[in-house]
Amino acid sequence: MSSCTSNMNGTLAINLHCRNLTPCLNGDKSPKRVNCWIQYHQERFLAKMPPGSAAHPGANDGALAGSAALRFRLAGPADLNRCAELLPAGFRASAAVQRRLVEIWQDILASEARTFTIVEDLERPRPMNIEGFGISVFVRESFLKEFWTSPRPYLAAAFYERMLAGDDPMLTGAELAAINSTTGLNVLVLHFGLSNEDLSNPRTAQVLSVGSSAFFFFHAGYRIHVLMNEVYGPQPCAYMEQGGFRLLRDFHAACPAEFKNAPPERRPYLFALRREWVKPGAVHPLSHLFFAAPSRIGFSALERRVLEGALLNESDLQIAERLGMSVDSVKNAWRNIYARTEREVRNLMPPAHSDSGIRGQEKRRHILEYVHAHPEELRPVRRHGRSEQPRHAEKHSVGQNRHAYGIGYPREK
Repeated sequence: MSSCTSNMNGTLAINLHCRNLTPCLNGDKSPKRVNCWIQYHQERFLAKMPPGSAAHPGANDGALAGSAALRFRLAGPADLNRCAELLPAGFRASAAVQRRLVEIWQDILASEARTFTIVEDLERPRPMNIEGFGISVFVRESFLKEFWTSPRPYLAAAFYERMLAGDDPMLTGAELAAINSTTGLNVLVLHFGLSNEDLSNPRTAQVLSVGSSAFFFFHAGYRIHVLMNEVYGPQPCAYMEQGGFRLLRDFHAACPAEFKNAPPERRPYLFALRREWVKPGAVHPLSHLFFAAPSRIGFSALERRVLEGALLNESDLQIAERLGMSVDSVKNAWRNIYARTEREVRNLMPPAHSDSGIRGQEKRRHILEYVHAHPEELRPVRRHGRSEQPRHAEKHSVGQNRHAYGIGYPREK
């Protein structure tokens, strides 16, 4: 038996128990291979839809005619207003949060303890080319435990309220490295917004497929302890359950009077997945999110951001603009990356007698291939008993973080 579900970032996850699929994996847990599985299970899901539904063969022929030119990338300040338009219909927040949400997101962008990604159509004009976005944050144990032991609806809104109050639940850079090196991280998925929330729609299925690749790219290599996410409506709720996530609270069932006027598609459900619930193994595409290998090289925060951009096919100029620094600074980061890698992983680089220009490109190619296979090298760790020391205070009010972080803040173009 096998099943396909929306994971904690609204992207797709697979719970596989299908013997005849095991040989095709061959131990390859790369996003590309996982995405292949996801597409297979999406097709099986769509085939089961009843006649007349948006996903049934023959319906929406135009949408099924070909694949959209979708890709994922890092979010930037210029994307935030469009992302606000794509918030799930079930999301509820105070007037203060709604008024300052874009400002809060700017602070989240400035933190290292987050993933903030965009799924866009390359053939559509901005900003309407953004068809999905995902935000997840690494939070303190106390915050997660509070909602685990006493679940309350609208978890994302509660997170934002804490930020506005100056009680930031996100980990600092030093905490992120320390906890990622020891007990494991707690991930709160704030949103996965879609331009079309019907998960059976073929176009939405394509967006989710690309979003799943983004989820694995930006989370693989971390040592995750708990994933927590609130979704809205029976359709994503069913996806989560079928994929092995556990329902912590059906808020409508727990308090019918409070949600009696809420349409079914806007009722909140709280889900979680813990490391103890996932068995390590090559055939489970989620297992490597909970059982990542330890980092060997130990790149600095800047070096990791440069490598991440290069893996997303950004040029040195684009990396420099996103990180708010000069191209020379990016090139200097590459030199440090080369030196650190040669010191920690011998025989990875091409021979020293090669032509210097070609050798530089070959170095980069070999390093990117290695890091792609070892995503743990993109994540912060504590080295030799010490964490990286962030160049900012432990806490800030909303609006201060984006001016205080040592890692450059993305520029608007």
